Amino acid sequence: MTTTPLTRDRIASTDHRDRGEGRQAWPIPDAEELFRSLYTGFDSGPATSLAVCSSVNGEGKTTTSLGIAIAIAQDLPDRRVVVVETDLWRAVFAKDFEFSPSPGLADVLLDRVPVSSALRPTRLDNLTLLPAGSHIANPQRLLRSSRMPEVIDALRRTHDVVVVDTPAVLTHSEVALLARMVEEVILVVRFGVTPARQLNDALARLRGANVRGILVNDTKSSVPELVRQIARL
Repeated sequence: MTTTPLTRDRIASTDHRDRGEGRQAWPIPDAEELFRSLYTGFDSGPATSLAVCSSVNGEGKTTTSLGIAIAIAQDLPDRRVVVVETDLWRAVFAKDFEFSPSPGLADVLLDRVPVSSALRPTRLDNLTLLPAGSHIANPQRLLRSSRMPEVIDALRRTHDVVVVDTPAVLTHSEVALLARMVEEVILVVRFGVTPARQLNDALARLRGANVRGILVNDTKSSVPELVRQIARL
């Protein structure tokens, strides 16, 4: 499966709101259907917890994480959806969605704040974001701690769908642990860029996790303006 390139140039002049229904519209027609197909492909509807991974940075996992979450939130307004940014090394949510970086996941893992205090609202009432949070010296220790599965479990109790946006598989061994904390995993690869050996190495590291499928992606932006406009307050 291959996405339409979601570049800023293609969507800059497009109105992102469907004024007739009050719902955020996807200006590139097949983009909405792509993300919808990712979650409707599950046997019993959306998984209650899902990790989106990639072998290295820049393959589109953050776009995919947010796109799936938005599609579920729009199609199923009775479902509460949260996206968790677990890449504590290369956090982008705070910058791209224009809110304070902390508190966030790191602060929750350090027991500085409860998880409810770190969630950020979006334009969609049933979609929230949990950003990476404060910059810390050794993020790998937090992701490997016993607090991480506790936080995922806490989010599953308060949300119907938890989408985990992970760091790159081949540069951070913690991803293998994160992938086993959720029900399903999607691996994103970059069309014409990700070598077969790199893909095989990533799959080997994810052994033990329930890898549901591989998304072949050709988008160039980590968080396209399309996704920002739909989710940003």
